Amino acid sequence: MDTFVDSSWYMYRYPSPHFDSGPFNKAEIAAWAPVNQYTGGAEHAVMHLLYSRFFTKAIRDLGLIDFGEPFLRLFNQGTVLSDHQKMSKSRGNVVAPDIYVSELGADVVRLYLMFMGPWEGGGDWSDAGINGVARWVNRAWDLCTAPTEALPESGGSKNRDVQRLTHQTIRRVTQDIERFKFNTAIAAMMEMTNELAPIHEAGSVSHDVWSEAISSLLLLLAPLAPHITEELWERAGYTDSIHTQSLPKWDEAFAAIDDATLVVQVNGKLRDKITVPANITEEAAKAAALSSDRVLPYTDGKTIDKIVFVQGRYLVSVVVKG
Repeated sequence: MDTFVDSSWYMYRYPSPHFDSGPFNKAEIAAWAPVNQYTGGAEHAVMHLLYSRFFTKAIRDLGLIDFGEPFLRLFNQGTVLSDHQKMSKSRGNVVAPDIYVSELGADVVRLYLMFMGPWEGGGDWSDAGINGVARWVNRAWDLCTAPTEALPESGGSKNRDVQRLTHQTIRRVTQDIERFKFNTAIAAMMEMTNELAPIHEAGSVSHDVWSEAISSLLLLLAPLAPHITEELWERAGYTDSIHTQSLPKWDEAFAAIDDATLVVQVNGKLRDKITVPANITEEAAKAAALSSDRVLPYTDGKTIDKIVFVQGRYLVSVVVKG
């Protein structure tokens, strides 16, 4: 039969491929269908998506299923370009991934495809870009296999910073993956490794806090780089596969910032940046801004027409006259 006939209902056969008493096992369909997430190109809207919706409604009308839509959510991915053009044999601009996989590994290629831009936007293939990702993977490997014997058992001066960084990263990556924001999820993990490296070198974090940070990093990276994380997980001493573990959960108490930078503007121009408690009140923020030695020269002898505190952005905007 035509391939579009088969592909229009294959998702119902997959849960019970060896079932021989009908097209599919209704009990398995009840457990697995409809499909939670469909990812494909925009061109599928008038091809596969249209046909599969028609087949699903016909199968429903036959009484074989009790729903009318095959997919609950649609997400269209972008296109990988070469020299700002769609790849094609006629243009001679097709990038063969096998060469890069053999030289850099499948995980690096996967990570680069997710990092090059928003998933729905695609991006232009760049050798410099994929080499940059490869360098980061090497740095992450070195960080995850760095010796820990010299780290103190407790009392590391950077323990709070590492805990905050770890739980903020867990929150960012988890939320980004759920929204298909793979590029920013990877960027968050890059920032984490960049901040952890000097802390380890200085030996200013305790052994248990460091171990939590590294295990969390590996668990977050595992869905995106399954091979390297499995190897590093085993080297860290774990016996079960990393892919049988749950994603780490963040603790808002650990993720919370202790201090924040309050930006003070006078008539739209930056005049000072002040370190303040993260939970500072509006009244205290305004008072700190107006008492700043760097702000006073621009407010002394003038009438304060308006002072606004922007909640969540740690910004105080002062408007003066005279």
